[in-house]
Amino acid sequence: MTQPRTRRPNSHYRWTKAKALTFLDLLHEGRSVAAAAREVGMSRQSAYRLRARLGEGFAAVWHEAQRRAAIRPEMLQRGIR
Repeated sequence: MTQPRTRRPNSHYRWTKAKALTFLDLLHEGRSVAAAAREVGMSRQSAYRLRARLGEGFAAVWHEAQRRAAIRPEMLQRGIR
Protein backbone atom coordinates (compact mmCIF):
# COMPACT_ATOMS: atom_id res chain seq x y z
CA MET A 1 0.00 0.00 0.00
CA THR A 2 1.39 3.39 -0.95
CA GLN A 3 1.42 6.37 1.34
CA PRO A 4 -0.83 9.28 0.36
CA ARG A 5 1.12 12.29 -0.82
CA THR A 6 1.13 15.26 1.46
CA ARG A 7 0.32 18.43 -0.35
CA ARG A 8 2.87 21.21 -0.13
CA PRO A 9 1.62 24.72 0.66
CA ASN A 10 1.15 27.14 -2.23
CA SER A 11 4.03 29.25 -0.91
CA HIS A 12 6.39 26.50 -2.13
CA TYR A 13 5.24 27.12 -5.70
CA ARG A 14 4.67 30.88 -5.66
CA TRP A 15 6.70 33.97 -5.06
CA THR A 16 6.16 35.36 -1.60
CA LYS A 17 7.29 38.73 -0.29
CA ALA A 18 10.01 36.98 1.72
CA LYS A 19 11.26 35.08 -1.32
CA ALA A 20 11.33 38.25 -3.45
CA LEU A 21 13.28 40.19 -0.81
CA THR A 22 15.77 37.36 -0.32
CA PHE A 23 16.13 37.09 -4.11
CA LEU A 24 16.97 40.81 -4.33
CA ASP A 25 19.48 40.48 -1.48
CA LEU A 26 21.16 37.62 -3.31
CA LEU A 27 21.36 39.69 -6.50
CA HIS A 28 22.97 42.44 -4.45
CA GLU A 29 25.53 39.93 -3.17
CA GLY A 30 26.50 39.23 -6.76
CA ARG A 31 24.61 36.03 -7.50
CA SER A 32 23.21 35.49 -10.96
CA VAL A 33 19.46 35.61 -11.53
CA ALA A 34 19.40 31.83 -11.96
CA ALA A 35 21.42 31.17 -8.79
CA ALA A 36 19.41 33.63 -6.68
CA ALA A 37 16.10 32.22 -7.90
CA ARG A 38 17.25 28.66 -7.31
CA GLU A 39 18.33 29.53 -3.76
CA VAL A 40 14.79 30.69 -2.90
CA GLY A 41 13.27 27.62 -4.55
CA MET A 42 12.12 29.27 -7.75
CA SER A 43 13.22 29.19 -11.40
CA ARG A 44 15.03 31.84 -13.42
CA GLN A 45 12.05 32.06 -15.76
CA SER A 46 9.65 32.67 -12.89
CA ALA A 47 11.91 35.48 -11.63
CA TYR A 48 11.65 37.26 -14.97
CA ARG A 49 7.87 36.73 -14.99
CA LEU A 50 7.72 38.23 -11.49
CA ARG A 51 9.70 41.26 -12.67
CA ALA A 52 7.32 41.75 -15.60
CA ARG A 53 4.25 41.34 -13.39
CA LEU A 54 5.42 43.72 -10.65
CA GLY A 55 6.42 46.44 -13.10
CA GLU A 56 8.93 49.24 -13.25
CA GLY A 57 9.44 49.73 -9.51
CA PHE A 58 10.54 46.16 -8.92
CA ALA A 59 12.59 46.17 -12.12
CA ALA A 60 14.40 49.32 -10.91
CA VAL A 61 15.26 47.72 -7.56
CA TRP A 62 16.42 44.57 -9.39
CA HIS A 63 18.65 46.63 -11.68
CA GLU A 64 20.07 48.63 -8.76
CA ALA A 65 20.91 45.42 -6.86
CA GLN A 66 22.80 44.11 -9.88
CA ARG A 67 24.55 47.45 -10.43
CA ARG A 68 25.74 47.60 -6.83
CA ALA A 69 26.93 44.00 -7.00
CA ALA A 70 28.96 44.87 -10.09
CA ILE A 71 30.76 47.78 -8.40
CA ARG A 72 31.20 46.04 -5.03
CA PRO A 73 34.60 44.39 -5.84
CA GLU A 74 35.97 47.76 -6.89
CA MET A 75 34.72 49.37 -3.67
CA LEU A 76 36.21 46.61 -1.51
CA GLN A 77 39.53 46.99 -3.31
CA ARG A 78 39.54 50.68 -2.40
CA GLY A 79 38.60 49.92 1.18
CA ILE A 80 35.09 51.37 0.90
CA ARG A 81 32.34 49.30 2.51
